[in-house]
Formats: sequence, C-alpha cells, structure tokens
Amino acid sequence: MPDALAEMVERLVAEGKYASHSDVIRDGLRALEARKEEHAARFAAIREGLQERLQGEFLSMEEGQRRFDVLMEERKRGRKTSP
Repeated sequence: MPDALAEMVERLVAEGKYASHSDVIRDGLRALEARKEEHAARFAAIREGLQERLQGEFLSMEEGQRRFDVLMEERKRGRKTSP
C-alpha cells in the first residue's frame, strides 16, 4: 500500500472514525463494490436506452430540426400566455 494511503488509514483510526485498520479497508472495499455496481447499472440503462432508440423511428437531420423548432415555438408561446 502506498505511504499516503497507509497514512490515511492510520489517521482515520486515530481520529476514532474506525475501530481498526481492517474496518477502514473493509469500508473502502464496500464503497468500491457499490461504485462498481452503480457503474454497471448505469451502463445497463444506457445500453437499454440505446436498444430502444435503435428500434424506434429515425429522422433525417432536417426533420429532427423542424420538429425541434416546432417544439421550441410551442414552449415559447406557452410561456408567454402563462401568468
């Protein structure tokens, strides 16, 4: 373990945040596992969203821009009429 990490473990135990070096390492490993699981879940959600889009309607750039412009104009008008 690099000196900086060993010093951090020592400091956390000395400050009373953890009862032992093992507790610090165990907590760090749990955090790493949770981060890995979160990353995997995000990746799966991105993959699922991409698969949905691939099965959906494809638009030309021009049609996409036209629809976007219409949407933005509708939103602008909606804001002007609301109090």
